[in-house]
Amino acid sequence: MNWFYSYMNLPDPKNYQDGVLYFHDTHKLVLHECSELEGLLADAESRGVFQSFGFRPEWEEVLNFFRKAAPHHEREEETLLFPMVAVHVPRVGFQQPNSTFRFLVDGHDALERSMKVLEHDWEVFCNKPRTANELDAAHDMHSEEDARFVSTGRELVALYREHIALEETRVYAIAEKLLSGAEKLQLMDLIRASNGDDAITTILNYEEPQFSDSTYNIIYSPTEAVAEEDSGLYEEEDDEDDQMEL
Repeated sequence: MNWFYSYMNLPDPKNYQDGVLYFHDTHKLVLHECSELEGLLADAESRGVFQSFGFRPEWEEVLNFFRKAAPHHEREEETLLFPMVAVHVPRVGFQQPNSTFRFLVDGHDALERSMKVLEHDWEVFCNKPRTANELDAAHDMHSEEDARFVSTGRELVALYREHIALEETRVYAIAEKLLSGAEKLQLMDLIRASNGDDAITTILNYEEPQFSDSTYNIIYSPTEAVAEEDSGLYEEEDDEDDQMEL
């Protein structure tokens, strides 16, 4: 058994043939968890962080997602998706082909650093006595810490939404266009090989993604990848509309 999936709630690779679609659906899941975290942060702001931790058991699942499942998704991007897309980058006139990927990897590191602040407070809570009286007194005693926790959590949500929007436009849209059906199948095979054969979870029908920029919306038409002869996608270089702004 692959130990990752004993605590992760990610799409099940066995349900996919198209590796790019798998990554799209994982983004939907991350955005759903961002909305869940946002709701919990509002509760923590109104009643206090430790009180919210004590009365809302959802905190454990949501924080586990961001400290374990989300970083695992980011490593899959770095080791499987980004390298496969980078192979095609020079073919359509990109310059400095590694710079965008390096920027996104640095963004992953920033997300994990922000998460560690929330994780620290959760661990403090888990290791302290939690009587009703102590929970009631915690907010008055630690109002500044509570405000900092809520602010950090909201910054994390904003960072994830902006980061996903960037990846969708600057990597995922490129992958949709440049990877052949055979390559999307190969990408999915690599994902399954790296994760083992254990089921994770079926992707749910989550609400529409929310972004910091309300005008942004991901639009794509997912199709199952089919291995077939090269369709001639690379016979001509795309114009500047298909080039990445670096």
